[in-house]
Amino acid sequence: MLAIATSREELATLSAVLHQFGAEIVDIAAPGGDRLVALAAVVDEWSTESSAARLRAAGYMAVTRPDRGAGLIAWERNTVPVTFGDRLSVCLAWSEHDRAGLANLIELGPGGFGSGHHPTTRMIIEDLIERIMGGERVLDVGCGSGVLSLAAARLGAASCIGVDRKPEAVEATDRNASLNGMSDRVHATGADMGAIPGPFDLVLANIARAGIVALADELAAQVADGGHLVLSGITPRQCDQVAEFLGPLVETDRKIEGDWAVIVLGRVTAGQP
Repeated sequence: MLAIATSREELATLSAVLHQFGAEIVDIAAPGGDRLVALAAVVDEWSTESSAARLRAAGYMAVTRPDRGAGLIAWERNTVPVTFGDRLSVCLAWSEHDRAGLANLIELGPGGFGSGHHPTTRMIIEDLIERIMGGERVLDVGCGSGVLSLAAARLGAASCIGVDRKPEAVEATDRNASLNGMSDRVHATGADMGAIPGPFDLVLANIARAGIVALADELAAQVADGGHLVLSGITPRQCDQVAEFLGPLVETDRKIEGDWAVIVLGRVTAGQP
């Protein structure tokens, strides 16, 4: 089974393209707003993944979807929108769950890590909700799907640059910025950290400990006076070690959820004691 995020305007064209791939629409979900999710059966089940890949190459937000059993139950659980009170919501574009009334919805298409479900992503977004006042410049290191950049922009940041070594992550972030009408404030690059003009009010890095340590000097250098570095992808036991590598930044906050942690480090404004 294929699930394709589409709209009423695209539906006829999508149906014709699916026919060329030996697939046909068997059901259509209308989860809210202008979004439709077309469910399509493929004649040759072995070609489902290749059909999804061909559709994505043609510009459609298509993924494979289980049609029964435990796989479908897991799919339904993993595509539930993630909500952050009345401030923000994150939803995969092909989710069939009702999204009517979700606050400040961000839709995510295929590609790149980060859907809002993982504790590290969720904890950083919760920190952004508390921290962003409006007008900030944000650097998102290891941007993946761009979910953190998009969340920051939706919350009022003036500009967000995502950086990632994986070309597919850079492409996914730019696509998702366009999908959410934020291409003017969010864009991604594969450039080296040192080539990105800073500094930034907020630097975000949801990457593993090894990556944080390897980039420690570059991460710290991108934090403006009075700015903050928000880190995750680490365990509670790794927090002290990671913080030691990031001097002269000073730890200002730490949050733990199960096996994961977020630490926030700040640069003291020039002239402050």
